[in-house]
Amino acid sequence: MALCAFAAVYAGEDFPQERPASTPRKALKEIAVGPFRLDLTGDLRLRDEYEDGFDVRGYRTGASDNFLLSRVMVNFDLKLDANRHIYFQLRDAHAFGSNLGRADFKKSNPLEDVLDIRQAYLEWRRVGGSPVDVKIGRQQISYGDQRVFGPGLWGNTGRYAWDAAKVHFDSSDFWADMWAGRPIENRPERWPNRAFPAPTALVLYGGLKEIGPRLDFFYAGRFDRRGITEGESGRGDLEAHAVGFQLQGKVRERFDYTATGVRQFGRYGEDRIQAFGLNAGAGITLPVTWSPRVAGQYTWGSGDRDPADGRHGTFDGVFGGADINFYGDLNLFYWANLQDYEWDLHLRPAESLRLALEHHTYRLDQARDAWYSTSLATVRRDVTGLSGKALGHELNFRLTWQPRKGLEIMPGWGHFFPGPFAKVNGAGQAATGCFLQVSWPFI
Repeated sequence: MALCAFAAVYAGEDFPQERPASTPRKALKEIAVGPFRLDLTGDLRLRDEYEDGFDVRGYRTGASDNFLLSRVMVNFDLKLDANRHIYFQLRDAHAFGSNLGRADFKKSNPLEDVLDIRQAYLEWRRVGGSPVDVKIGRQQISYGDQRVFGPGLWGNTGRYAWDAAKVHFDSSDFWADMWAGRPIENRPERWPNRAFPAPTALVLYGGLKEIGPRLDFFYAGRFDRRGITEGESGRGDLEAHAVGFQLQGKVRERFDYTATGVRQFGRYGEDRIQAFGLNAGAGITLPVTWSPRVAGQYTWGSGDRDPADGRHGTFDGVFGGADINFYGDLNLFYWANLQDYEWDLHLRPAESLRLALEHHTYRLDQARDAWYSTSLATVRRDVTGLSGKALGHELNFRLTWQPRKGLEIMPGWGHFFPGPFAKVNGAGQAATGCFLQVSWPFI
């Protein structure tokens, strides 16, 4: 196996989930720009990945790749007054040594996008002294654990940024967002990036306060009026509605739990949508050396029982950050026609050091539907259902080390053991991947 080289990434508690960089140097905050004040921040991310038996597009027997990713983000926050500011973010992403080129990605390029605008918006807080904030422009939007709404910044170019208008309301009892927009297509041959022509999203998302756990409710609509959505019964428009909740909480700081439930309905071409998504997990942190956390969770994304009944049963994951580590570090699976049984062991030998060992067992929800990877790409399918449901299992290991403030180093390794479904539907080679990453907020 090739040796993994450098990398860098935003990292969350146990894996790269999005969070701000460390506090910038004071010399680059509150810079006078006429009557305004400017904050300047920036971060560098490098990551080397080795992939065997798959590539960034998904599970591919016989494929292999080894490449270095670089990403630089520079952020300009111009404060017009106490409540109004303009935020502008430039992102430059490159891939060195990959077997894949621009022609391999028909939609957004996940590896490369030369210096482009990731975010550019105007935000007005407390409009007219009211409890309402307004944000208009290109922006990054995420909620909760990012399973349903997330920017997907593990990918080199980022999965979701939006050209959107958002209104935020905040009271003592609850908060709520309402926004509409279209996702951005990352195209290195075009500047600046533009929004996809479809779908258009309409989202209502809010949460209750002062109840202990985090409890959020949401509605998400996805609309495409171009008449090109191909259903089982014929082609037509897409009008998909999702309603659901997210719950996160702790009991006595030792026991943690989470739950997400989503129901989808509407029209998929000439078909009727009837799909569901569920995630539930719990963990306990033991009061002993290294603070071991033992956890388990179950994820279900419904599949299509009958590919010819005019009913679309495949859950589509809404607008989730698929490429974090929800369904394994190798990103071979997605929240669609999937049952994922996960067991985790997380350790903290020191304040600056964290270890994670995680195991996934995968099954199809419906045998006649497909195995899907990120972006609902079909990996393999047996419309007869005779290949069964057992997809295989995956083992992941990660180490996160912060030797000093702002610097983070994270190596990781993953191995997929294919099950009978993969072996019956083509060659069933195991897949192995590793990475080594480093992040540094240089401003």
